[in-house]
Amino acid sequence: MASTSTLENSFYAANYLSGILYGVELSLYYMTVYSVFKMPRSERRKSDRFFVIYSTALLILLTIDISTNAVWGQQMWITFRGRPGGVPAFIAREESVWYETLGTAASIVLIFLGDALLVFRCYVIWSSNFLIILLPTIIYLVNFALGILVLVESGVPSGNFFSGKAIDFGIPFYSMAIGLNLLVTMLICGRLLYISKWVRESLGNDTAKLYTGVMAITIESAIPYSLCGIMFLIPYVRRSPTSIGFAQIWGKFTCLSPQLIVFRVVTRSAWNTHTVTQNQSAILFSSGTVGTREAAVHSTNSYCKGSSTATDSATWPGSRSMQSVV
Repeated sequence: MASTSTLENSFYAANYLSGILYGVELSLYYMTVYSVFKMPRSERRKSDRFFVIYSTALLILLTIDISTNAVWGQQMWITFRGRPGGVPAFIAREESVWYETLGTAASIVLIFLGDALLVFRCYVIWSSNFLIILLPTIIYLVNFALGILVLVESGVPSGNFFSGKAIDFGIPFYSMAIGLNLLVTMLICGRLLYISKWVRESLGNDTAKLYTGVMAITIESAIPYSLCGIMFLIPYVRRSPTSIGFAQIWGKFTCLSPQLIVFRVVTRSAWNTHTVTQNQSAILFSSGTVGTREAAVHSTNSYCKGSSTATDSATWPGSRSMQSVV
């Protein structure tokens, strides 16, 4: 690395910020699990159990990442600081130590889990249109293979995450991962902004805000995740020592952004196939058929209040069912 001092300062500052973000994740995890188990059993969905397991996996992986970074810092600054060569020698010797490789593995798995959820949410928001997620899925699968190569090369004896083959594979891996984030973020943002225009016109601002407000779009599209990824990628490609700090912050958002989405899902505030269907109907019927606006408002409001009424059998003026227009 060009400057050991810069690396140490970046790592130190990022450790503190990571601790704060870890506290946020713990709070979100608790609220997610509490929201699921406080619901009556009759109101729980099968997906709720999956999201509890998914959230637990995210928390475990983030805990491994936080813990290994803390141990590495303690070894670097306290245990081995007085050894010959000091910190620079420690970094050169211990970059591929087993617990750091474990932390790297945890962070890469977090990326895969977070990206998988983002692609799935894109699929849902785009009305289960597989063609929309075809390119993101291909990028995801290719990146999966690259991630394994990065992990192997950074974990071999004398391997270094910031040099050699590890960075040769790392640059395309992280570039594709962050490019995938940006692509999916733009697809989700574009879809929600398009829908929000019509939903506001047909249903009004109050009803539309829950699903198409600024906060909803920010969380659903994982904008912070993508922005932090760009902040990490630029110094990483330039092989700057500051990249280790940005990597830690981005790594925490690989957990936080999916957890925020999961929290919205289990609290029934997120888009799902029902809300997409109902808002599509509101858009289609807002163009002038007598009485359809009121029916669309009633349909969407009933869902927002937690109604489980089946909508695919609803009959609209002109003998057009909900099912026929989706």
